Amino acid sequence: MQAKIMLLPAGSKGKTLCSYAEELFLEVSAAFGHSLNTCREKIGPDSMRLFNAPLTQETLDACKRCQAVFLADSDTEGAKALYQGLNIPLRIRHFSVPESLADRNTPPQTFLLAQVVSLEQDSLFQAVRQAMQLANELEIPFHHTAPTGNNRYPWEADIKETAKKYPSLSVNALSAPEAIRKIIEEPASVGMLLCPPYAGSIFESAASSLFPFPGLQYDTGYQENIGVFAPRLSMDDADLPHPFGTAFAVAQLLRHALHLQKEAACLEAAIHNVLSAGWRTSGMPAAGQVTDGGHIIQLICDQLAIAGEFMHKGGR
Repeated sequence: MQAKIMLLPAGSKGKTLCSYAEELFLEVSAAFGHSLNTCREKIGPDSMRLFNAPLTQETLDACKRCQAVFLADSDTEGAKALYQGLNIPLRIRHFSVPESLADRNTPPQTFLLAQVVSLEQDSLFQAVRQAMQLANELEIPFHHTAPTGNNRYPWEADIKETAKKYPSLSVNALSAPEAIRKIIEEPASVGMLLCPPYAGSIFESAASSLFPFPGLQYDTGYQENIGVFAPRLSMDDADLPHPFGTAFAVAQLLRHALHLQKEAACLEAAIHNVLSAGWRTSGMPAAGQVTDGGHIIQLICDQLAIAGEFMHKGGR
């Protein structure tokens, strides 16, 4: 497969994460016989300094000529402009505690916070359809918190209509206080929470207290022609760039933007193997072998190379 991927880094941490992603794309290309080429443009503060805009039209046009975008920027204005410019209806924030990092106090679990980008009717319908389809595919419960005012009625109508396609999907409405309580007290039972644009930061704060591994978290957003995939990037200058969230975001890019299901599964298996072997970066909990992010990426790439050899020998 041939594909072009846009890398959008901001600041030194963003540049480091994009370099990690670039290494993974190169290894996937070599291991599985693809040609995944990357290019770079500026976004967020870097773009503001040069062009007085968090995202220029030239950068947006360049993104549209690619099959996917890897975003590494902690500035929300650049990300917001990118999602809107690419007509991506939904930003999905992935929170997880994998088995390899779980203990008695922090059980393995996953929570998806699906934030609608726009309440405009066409965009809203696409967001509802995409969120419910994903929840159904993952076989997780679906909860939603409706917006206030006149937007509440089309929201509820879209969900009611879309739910007819997924009779086995558990669909439940929650008020904002009910959603916060459920995230804190029963996160495993939430599955996915769909919320309006302005509520994402509120629910994210509640989820962050239960998922203490920010280096594993990432965001995804996609539509038919392109997707945006972003490791969570802290605005705290003292925090190191985390390689695991980058690798998970790349795996989702392979799966949803490039439709490389086997390659995505191999990458996810490689990440879990590295975590299970005890490898950690500085600041990560649980006893293990502490090393830098570049070494973690190399360990994951080594696993990919082995998986590629097995697939070729098996006559993929």
